[in-house]
Amino acid sequence: MKTIKINNKFIINKSQKEFLKNKVFSNYFRLRILSMVLLLLDWIFLFTDYRNYQQGLWSSTPGYEWLFYSHVVFGLGTTVITILYWHTNLKSVEDVRWIHNVYEICFAVFCLVMAAVITGWVDQRIHGQLTVYIMVCLIIAVFFSLSPMESFWAYFLSYIIVILGIARNQPDSLVLNGHYINTFMLIFVSWVLSLTLYNSKLRDFLHQNSLESLVKERTRELEEINHQLMKEVGERKQVERKIFRLASIVESTEDGIIGMTLEGIIIDWNRGAECIYGYSEEEMVGLSVRKLFPADKQFELDDILLTISLGKSVSHFETTRQRKDGRIIEVHLTVSPIKNHNETIIGASTIVRDVTAQKKIEKEMTRMDQMNLVGEMAASIGHEVRNPMTTVRGFLQLLAENTNSAKYSGYIPLMISELDRANHIITEFLSISRTKVTEATRHNLNDIINSILPLVQVDAIRSDKCVTTQLDVIPDLILDDKEMRQMILNLARNGFEAMSKGGCLIIRTHFKDEKVILVIQDEGTGIKPEIIDRLGTPFLTTKETGTGLGLAVCYGIVARHNATITIESSPMGSTFFVKFKVPLSIS
Repeated sequence: MKTIKINNKFIINKSQKEFLKNKVFSNYFRLRILSMVLLLLDWIFLFTDYRNYQQGLWSSTPGYEWLFYSHVVFGLGTTVITILYWHTNLKSVEDVRWIHNVYEICFAVFCLVMAAVITGWVDQRIHGQLTVYIMVCLIIAVFFSLSPMESFWAYFLSYIIVILGIARNQPDSLVLNGHYINTFMLIFVSWVLSLTLYNSKLRDFLHQNSLESLVKERTRELEEINHQLMKEVGERKQVERKIFRLASIVESTEDGIIGMTLEGIIIDWNRGAECIYGYSEEEMVGLSVRKLFPADKQFELDDILLTISLGKSVSHFETTRQRKDGRIIEVHLTVSPIKNHNETIIGASTIVRDVTAQKKIEKEMTRMDQMNLVGEMAASIGHEVRNPMTTVRGFLQLLAENTNSAKYSGYIPLMISELDRANHIITEFLSISRTKVTEATRHNLNDIINSILPLVQVDAIRSDKCVTTQLDVIPDLILDDKEMRQMILNLARNGFEAMSKGGCLIIRTHFKDEKVILVIQDEGTGIKPEIIDRLGTPFLTTKETGTGLGLAVCYGIVARHNATITIESSPMGSTFFVKFKVPLSIS
């Protein structure tokens, strides 16, 4: 009881209105349903009363007529209550008003009073039982959460009514005394049950309120912690954004970026590395980076890892590496140590750039500079050298005709042949110039080959070798036929000189990918790899008596015709491919 008094005092002083609203709201929906159920039951009761009337019970037992009137009053009251509850719409505790509590009290008092009237003033005239009053008392205790004072006065009022009715309408004294005891016990039990349920709701409410107070206290602490966490999260997000930005840059760059341990095991592999080396990330992660080193460069890895372990970087290191397809590429490397949060070196990062194309361009530019220089020299001094040589040759011919120079007759033809040889070199020298004007007209490359084929066959017979042709149907091209003859003869003679006796030279033409391709293939010993990249450079020769201008002339002719020349070489021989683009006006 002490706890109840303390709780009640707390309610009155602190949260009476809040608890009242919560109580009314929690009862609202079930009382709404209860009003409908009672109204439907009343219609059933009225139907039963009508059956009783037809059977003549109203005349034989007047109590049935009084029962009908009580049912009518109960129906009217229940109808009013039902309308009030269904007209009201409570969606939350905030919608509860004081009038809704009045509805609940009136509903409970009305039900108890009607039950007391029916039990004490009507049922005692019919069968003398307390069934209706018992049921209603228990329903009020369970369905209505009346306060102790409200439930006390409601039960007390109904008890007075039912006792007066029993005393007036129950003729049997023994039954009368039993009803006095039963109704008192019923009232007491119902009031205790109502009080128990009310206190249960009260404890739940107090527990909830205490939790809310505790939550408010903890909320302030959590807000401070949350503020600190949000600050840390914000800083961490900035770091994550920076890491993501750097990761995006690393992943999207064209340079290869490789992370590896101090043992050379690959742990990171970006898309740039995949494009450069041809290996996917799945193929390389977990393997040794040594796989990328050519056989003659294996020693470099140990030197690089030793340098990294000492905390130093390897910068601007040019070397070669091997792709997945076996091709050797030239690369530019920068290797730096990777450190953890304790500044301990745990690995190395390599930034690699494929400079193969760049090196090739540089070599081509060097060759073209040499070609331009030779061309400028040829254009500026060629004619000046030729003029005195022509004069000297003429005087030598005159001396040869003079009888006084008979003792020099053995030397004069030699000098004339050497002058002719020098003139031939100057002619080739002039052919290298890009500024040379070509007389290009429409020709078929097969016709040009057929026209010079007898000359090529003569050279083959003289050197005890053979030549075969495989000429497919090809479209016409815009060509300078004289330069084409010179280029084909130069390439064919180079092929003959590269072969031993019995070798065979093949000249082929075919049309592929909108290009006419001329192929000249020999069966020589091949060209050394270090020489292939330098082919076409003036004065570069491997022959004892060569001038080094034959291929340079061929490259100049190819360039003037906007064609390209590529070479494939092996110990079984060399093949030159000259590819001509077919103009749209012809194709």
